[in-house]
Amino acid sequence: MPFKLPSSSVRQRLRRRLWNSETKVLTTGLSAALATIAVSFTGVLQVPEWAMLDLFFRVRPSELTDPRVVVITIDDMDISQIGAWPLPDRTLAQILKKLRAEKPRVIGLDLYRDLPVEPGNAELQEVFRTTPNLIGVQKRFGSRQVPPPKTLAEKGQVAIVDRVEDADGRIRRDLISARSEGKTYVSLGTRLSLMYLEAQGIQLEAIPEQKGSYRLGRAVFTAFRGDDGGYIRADDNGYQTLLNFRGDEQVFTTIPLRSFLSGAVSPELVRDRIVLIGSIAESTNDFLLTPYDSSQTDQFSRTPGVFVHANAISQMLGAAIDGRRLIQVLPEAAEKLWAVVWALGGILLSRRVLQGSWTEKSFFYGQAAIGVGGLSVGAILSSYGLFLLGWWIPVFPAILGLAISTGVCLLFHEQDLHRLAYMDELTQIANRRYFEQQLIKSVQQRDEVSLLLCDVDFFKLYNDTYGHQAGDQCLMQVAQVLKRSVRRSDLVARYGGEEFAVILPGTSIEVAERVANRILEQMRESRLPHESSKVNDCVTISCGIASVVAERSKFQLLDGTIHHLVERADKALYQSKLDGRDRYTVTSID
Repeated sequence: MPFKLPSSSVRQRLRRRLWNSETKVLTTGLSAALATIAVSFTGVLQVPEWAMLDLFFRVRPSELTDPRVVVITIDDMDISQIGAWPLPDRTLAQILKKLRAEKPRVIGLDLYRDLPVEPGNAELQEVFRTTPNLIGVQKRFGSRQVPPPKTLAEKGQVAIVDRVEDADGRIRRDLISARSEGKTYVSLGTRLSLMYLEAQGIQLEAIPEQKGSYRLGRAVFTAFRGDDGGYIRADDNGYQTLLNFRGDEQVFTTIPLRSFLSGAVSPELVRDRIVLIGSIAESTNDFLLTPYDSSQTDQFSRTPGVFVHANAISQMLGAAIDGRRLIQVLPEAAEKLWAVVWALGGILLSRRVLQGSWTEKSFFYGQAAIGVGGLSVGAILSSYGLFLLGWWIPVFPAILGLAISTGVCLLFHEQDLHRLAYMDELTQIANRRYFEQQLIKSVQQRDEVSLLLCDVDFFKLYNDTYGHQAGDQCLMQVAQVLKRSVRRSDLVARYGGEEFAVILPGTSIEVAERVANRILEQMRESRLPHESSKVNDCVTISCGIASVVAERSKFQLLDGTIHHLVERADKALYQSKLDGRDRYTVTSID
């Protein structure tokens, strides 16, 4: 039958029992937080945490175009017009000479040129030698390495384009620099940004009192660590930072190569700016997954690599010049405290739910689920609000801590509800409701069942002599004697007043007699004084025993009830009283 929540008076007793102890509340909250922290250390929350961070980037208000960064793009139409890929050296030399004449502050060539592509290699090498603000690229790390252009390498005008991908293949971090064989390699975005800033008198300065931190204009850069934010044991080799993307391709000024070569672009658009040259052609397959990309399998929905470099440049320039926020993370202790706060929020939610007047279990848990959902939304919105201020605060430890603490508290609540509904409050043994349910179950097992009904002898005289408080203490001690006298499989219940019942499932009448005899003996040995008793100077009890074999056809005709079994046991108890009390009498259904 469906579980019903008990009456309001029972619920009130439960609330007092649950919430009078603040230690229990705090312990539950802290335990939920510790469980959440333990789960997060396994790394199972890492991927959903990344997904939430990506969502924050996508729903964040659009930022203005960064006027300091221009991207000259090479698409499939440009390649078709030129008629070759890679671009011939002569064509690339012409592009660079035209661009150099328009006086950009720095040029970043995001194209591999480790091998000559005739015709025009000599012309291109001359352009390399005579363009001091040009930076070429190499891929220095990993299984597939690509050397830099030889001439640019000799002049020290080279940067790396190695990237750090997360386990799901997305770019969320920027590799500022990395060391190999005693040499430091700087990324393309960093090299171009530092050259741009140097022209404005802004230089990188180490902060001695903060190891791994550097000041650059208005910004302080701190190295990424493997457990920052939602990461767990991530690769933090080299000097990395979390990449605060400005946006996708739409937030940068882009010039198609054909437009640039045709002279359709004003020289003012590139003068004194950082100009990146890179491919966005589908045929060249230089695409990366970023927070703005929805598909992991469709390359056409991915971000061209040159725009990832543009974002890295925009982050460094924006932070150094404009004070644009870098993504910061809380210290580990503060992140744990964040989880604890939301776990305690689950405690408060449980308390609120328990104050409701729910009569159906489904409504009770439905209200709790709505509450957890609402607070989870609150955790997400709080984290998003902090993200807009430049902080990445993990969301899922908060939600998990909230859910665990709420669930644990409500589980405790249900257990206590069940106990209060089926346990006698005075004697702390089963009450009559639970006794009747268990007796039905025992009979339905189609096995022999014995039942003992026991009554405290001359209990009214005991109350008259010692008072009702002493009478209550007497009943409590009788209940404990009964529990000590029976087996683990037996059930002791308070049947009403000074009357008790014992269900002996799978028990023959002979065994039931031995149990009854043991109860009588231990009751006498307890030596509870009872000077008004007419049979002994201590408290005694009388018992009636009835037994039935459930499969007997005669019992099956008892209209589906157990009243005859209880009635026989009650008659046997009455007979024990007539025969002088402090004894047991046996009857059976035949």
